[in-house]
Amino acid sequence: MKILLVEDDRPTSLVISDILIAHNYTVNQAMDGQTGLELAKAFEYDLVLLDIMLPDTDGISVCRRLRSLGYQSPILLLTGKDSTTDRVMGLDAGADDYVVKPFEINELLARVRALLRRGKKIPSSVIVWEDIQFDTINNQVTCGEKPLRLTPKEYCLLELFLLNPKRVFSRKAILEKLWDFANSPGEETVSTHIKCLRQKFKAAGASDPIETVHGLGYRLKTPSESKESDASVKQTISQKKITATTSKVWDKFKGKYVEHFAVLEQATSALAKGEQTDVLLQQAKYEAHTLAGSLGIFGLMRGSELARELEDFFQPDKQLQALDVKHIVMLVELLKEELQRTPDLKTEGEQSSDSPLILIVDNDLMLAERIRIEAIAWKLRVEVATDLEVARKVITQTPPHVILLDFNFPSSTEDGLTLLKEIAQRTPKIPVVVFSEEGSLANRLEVARLGGRIFLQKPQSSYNILKVVTKVLSSTQEASSGNRIMAVDKDEAALSHLTNLLKPLGVEVTTLSDPDQFWEVLIASRPDLLILDVELPGLNSLELCQVVRCDPTWYRIPIIFWSARTQESEIDRAFAVGADDYISKSVKEAELTTRVLRRLSRIKKQSV
Repeated sequence: MKILLVEDDRPTSLVISDILIAHNYTVNQAMDGQTGLELAKAFEYDLVLLDIMLPDTDGISVCRRLRSLGYQSPILLLTGKDSTTDRVMGLDAGADDYVVKPFEINELLARVRALLRRGKKIPSSVIVWEDIQFDTINNQVTCGEKPLRLTPKEYCLLELFLLNPKRVFSRKAILEKLWDFANSPGEETVSTHIKCLRQKFKAAGASDPIETVHGLGYRLKTPSESKESDASVKQTISQKKITATTSKVWDKFKGKYVEHFAVLEQATSALAKGEQTDVLLQQAKYEAHTLAGSLGIFGLMRGSELARELEDFFQPDKQLQALDVKHIVMLVELLKEELQRTPDLKTEGEQSSDSPLILIVDNDLMLAERIRIEAIAWKLRVEVATDLEVARKVITQTPPHVILLDFNFPSSTEDGLTLLKEIAQRTPKIPVVVFSEEGSLANRLEVARLGGRIFLQKPQSSYNILKVVTKVLSSTQEASSGNRIMAVDKDEAALSHLTNLLKPLGVEVTTLSDPDQFWEVLIASRPDLLILDVELPGLNSLELCQVVRCDPTWYRIPIIFWSARTQESEIDRAFAVGADDYISKSVKEAELTTRVLRRLSRIKKQSV
């Protein structure tokens, strides 16, 4: 398939072009809008990738001109702008899709395939999930040896989940990725397509690959370890090609980005001396925009964010104050450090599922997206809840390691302080960083009274926010490392007694009387030792022990059974399913605490 790429930044153009060629596309390049317009009129292309910020005719004007001439091929806009106005202008001009820089190459490739898949076959590799084989060479899906007939949208849905195995997609996000923005149907259409897709897998005798995350959306289920390994082989090879290509281009053009940066340094120096000119500030704005869009493609996500902040300062109508100039100087120094780093070319999909999870509770989607992009470089995962009800569901289903909470939700009858009160009463505790524009002393006192860990007043850069988050995570881990116990018992009095015995000895005890919440509390509290009562309501504790021993994350955790039953047969059964110790509830307090502390001491020695 033949693609026209119109992009004036040479390194960005070369990276995208080389990667598209590596995926068996034919690519023609244009460095300005007029050349792109002439090429599109003279030759037949299956897709046009069109940057908006071009040195002569802007991309939106090129797109509008092509559509006025009856041009039918899909057009995908590339831009560093993400305001609603820019998005609407691009779509009104006739664009089919819109990708904001910095973008992940895998996401760009997925969008290219989605636009090209209009009755055409595209070459790619075979992706395997359990018994399902996804062959994009011939647009075929097979279950075992049997072909499965899917509609184009069902095919796109399956591809979206297979290419993003760890990401949850809301129905709105799926509409934005797989349907044309200008002709997007209602969200119920997504549910209908997923239902039909599931029915086809069921009829074929295959496992359903899609998991519903209640209140959030859908994601790909995790296959068994061996199948997951097979499924990732070809994607890993593809990712290595992308990384190698990107590294090669970075080495070649790093000097060009240093030249872009030199203009920023010159403008910053002029600002500090009060000698700036409109021309120089306009040049600085253009260079900052270029760096913001390009650095992220090379893995320098923090550099991209810093350049984006600089671009905001260099707006022509912005009146800069003395404090603004100081902040610009600081940003330029940080950006200089970033340009000296070796790019981290891992994609978001390579983040470990064990990476700390941040829940952002805020209706400011622009800020949340900036934090999400920055978090990739910090090896952190991010979930976003734009209202308090969604936040409650996320906290219940996937407890985060830290929560970023704004109090202000104008469309809601309750504010963020209501949620903070609920979190303060939750066990185990989740640290909360409150960040809000309302930084009065009364608000700060209320946050402190309710147990908020830190108060940050907006506006803050995403870098500063994540710097605070990592400090909170670090202090939380250091404060309890090697001394965390989770005790499960139907007798709340026994749990209280156990807590009173161990807490003065420096042991952090999480108690649970409702075993139905066992897995949720286990993941959230991350204990070093489990204590289980043999008799649990509605649950066989011996089977619960077996479940823990079969989990790849928790199979090594020490488990102590603590029970009033002392029959030899009961003790033998406990050790048979994986218990490390068995303590009678009638044992003396000194022996109980000694055996628990010894077990914790062994864990610390093993971790050294």
